[in-house]
Amino acid sequence: MYNIYKNHEDRLPDVRIQKLELINFKGVEHGEIEMNCAKKQSEWSSDILALYGQNGSGKSSLVDACKTLKAIIGGYRLHHTFAKFINKGAKLAEIYVEFLFVYKDGTQALVTYEAALRAEEITEQTQDIEQSGDMEKKQLCMHVSDEVVRTNLYEDGRLGRLHAIVDTKENVLCGKALEEYFFDKDDSDVRNELIYLKRKTYDDSQSFVFSQSLTKELDKKNTEAHCSKYYEILSELQYYVTHYLYVVDSHTSMVALYGAGIPLYIQGLDKPVLLGKRKPLAMDLYEYVEQQFAKIDGMMHALIPDLHLELETTETVLENGQKGVFVNIISVRGDNRIPLLHESDGIIKLTSIVAVYLFAYQEKAATLVVDELDAGVFEYLLGQMLQIFESDGKGQLIFTSHNLRPLEILDKKFIRFTTANPSNRYYRFKSVGRTNNLRDLYLREIMTPKQDEPLYSGNEIDTIREAMNQLMDK
Repeated sequence: MYNIYKNHEDRLPDVRIQKLELINFKGVEHGEIEMNCAKKQSEWSSDILALYGQNGSGKSSLVDACKTLKAIIGGYRLHHTFAKFINKGAKLAEIYVEFLFVYKDGTQALVTYEAALRAEEITEQTQDIEQSGDMEKKQLCMHVSDEVVRTNLYEDGRLGRLHAIVDTKENVLCGKALEEYFFDKDDSDVRNELIYLKRKTYDDSQSFVFSQSLTKELDKKNTEAHCSKYYEILSELQYYVTHYLYVVDSHTSMVALYGAGIPLYIQGLDKPVLLGKRKPLAMDLYEYVEQQFAKIDGMMHALIPDLHLELETTETVLENGQKGVFVNIISVRGDNRIPLLHESDGIIKLTSIVAVYLFAYQEKAATLVVDELDAGVFEYLLGQMLQIFESDGKGQLIFTSHNLRPLEILDKKFIRFTTANPSNRYYRFKSVGRTNNLRDLYLREIMTPKQDEPLYSGNEIDTIREAMNQLMDK
């Protein structure tokens, strides 16, 4: 991790995602979305992106791209399942993202990050116990390469043209003109070490730019006493992604569905914590969860007045010999107490995310990305939550939905749609009047297309009826 030195803490910028572009990523040949904050940078209020479209049209792809981005910039090793996000037949996928950095002195800077993702099938030797011998197992592996970081903020604090401060496409790390800001001198030993680290992180399915290995090399010059602004930009970007970006994908619902437990997304934890009977928590982690749980219970009681939540614990001993605890969430309605796992999908979903939803509502530097925010949630309640976030919220909320109620609630500037064209997946309606009902326009567009891109590629009702009748006759 890049260091955030003590004399830097008071100068950290508020950060927002203002543009995302995907190429050959999970069914999206090309898709580009620009958030409202890219147009209204002077209005630092709530920023929302609601994404609508038919099944399989690229909504979850945007969420998975944010999940991938969080893993890459967070410095994590990418699990082999990430390799499935690359379109079949494509040599690589590409992610490009623009961030808006707003500093305490009012300076608004642009920072961009791009990377290429490559999948490789590797062969591993595993031991077959039944056959008493070795066997080969093939598995996909994800590689991160061609990383570029650009900014329009110069080392001396001036704003100017967008320029690359890191470019691993053209250089080991950066060009000669910038090496003085990252390294003490032009040392061949340092360059050889960087070449080795670049190859190793590539093989290890990690970002080279945001790896701990590279950070150690850069730390030799960039100390608290003398730290380059370009080093600080990398540290600020990683700090935002690690501490202020939360991504909730559809996997959350699946975990609860199969009884593995309740995944809780909590401010201050880089990953969700799983509460249930399968995995105990260390005591220090449990104490933090318990401290934050009052917010979760309070929010859920505000959303569903007859509901309260409690934590039920059973002590155990961890593998390291330390004290641990199994934690279950109990739903309390009057005298009735049941495990939360037996509640509806909507209540489980809301419980999982309300802590970080509240964080994004309160904190202007926070970004919350949620796939299928409406899943199992009563549409009137969903509308209330979004109305409050839009009018009083401070942070950024990006979500996908099938429920059309938000189309009637949210300002039209916050709404985007997926198209039936994989080469232009994300679309904003044109020629929408101030008094137009966007829900009605969307439904009419599906039936009688008038926009530049088709938004639906399904069959007519008679075709579906005929197929159903034919299948019944078989």
